[in-house]
Amino acid sequence: MPKPLVHTLKLLFTILLLWLVFKSVDVSRVARGLGAFPAGTLALLLAALWGSQLLCSERWRILAGALGMRGRYLEFVQIYFAGMFFNIGLPSLVGGDAVKAWIISRKAGKPLLQGLASVLQDRAAGLVTLLLYGSIAIGLRPFAWNGLPLGTLYLGAWAGVAAVLALVLKGGTIRRKLEERVRAPRARKALGYLGDFHRALALEEVGKGAVWRVTAYSFLNSALVLGIFHQVVLASGHRVDMVSFAALFPLVTLATMLPVTLNGMGVREWVYVEALFLAGVPRDSGLVISLATSALMLVCNLGGAAFLWKVPGGLSRARE
Repeated sequence: MPKPLVHTLKLLFTILLLWLVFKSVDVSRVARGLGAFPAGTLALLLAALWGSQLLCSERWRILAGALGMRGRYLEFVQIYFAGMFFNIGLPSLVGGDAVKAWIISRKAGKPLLQGLASVLQDRAAGLVTLLLYGSIAIGLRPFAWNGLPLGTLYLGAWAGVAAVLALVLKGGTIRRKLEERVRAPRARKALGYLGDFHRALALEEVGKGAVWRVTAYSFLNSALVLGIFHQVVLASGHRVDMVSFAALFPLVTLATMLPVTLNGMGVREWVYVEALFLAGVPRDSGLVISLATSALMLVCNLGGAAFLWKVPGGLSRARE
């Protein structure tokens, strides 16, 4: 499908979802709710959110180090925050994640695919632990949307995780079978790159100690993220318990990752409003919470601008 058509369809779907969201709420109440949101609380939560990114930086440093891309912790913090800035207005895989992969691979003198593998491993570690928290919570506090048990969505998510793991585990066998059949030089060269990427992605060089540290950082960071965004809900004046929120928030995160709208816009608002409505939050207030959450994430990403000035210098050193 031509890219212009894809972008047009995404734009139309984004507009449709935003129209559905705003059609279901009283816009004047939403505006008043945003104006009454406690700025001091958001400032504290912003600081906590930046703290969670410091944990992610160390987790990424461990994974990248196992692939031969070693560096000081502060260097990884700089690159991580710089990548966050490029998430603004762009999907992460062509924005912040791509920038992080490019910078770390250039600095370490490694292929770009190895940098991308480390970034994807970091993303996967965070997503899996968030899904684990959500799965436990949905077992304790079942929800259903229009008759659909949300537990089935978690089952679908885990099926996707299992499929990816199977592909990683069996990828070497698949590649070798393809190499036996393919004779074209360019195709074999592409398979060679694919093999290098697969070996990097399969965590073959990560020691047990590193795996335990990555796991610990992931559980700690996911708990912190759930706590931060739960506080946004509480700051709006609605008493949603932590278990209910933990059951719903990972599904919002998953929905936002779907490449069906422009940078998740529209999907995030619609799913957040519908999810919080299941927990007893009126749709007007749900949209206020969703917009406040988006604003918090935007300002968090803008903080990466403070690290942009160091990036060109780091790349210059990599070329020497």
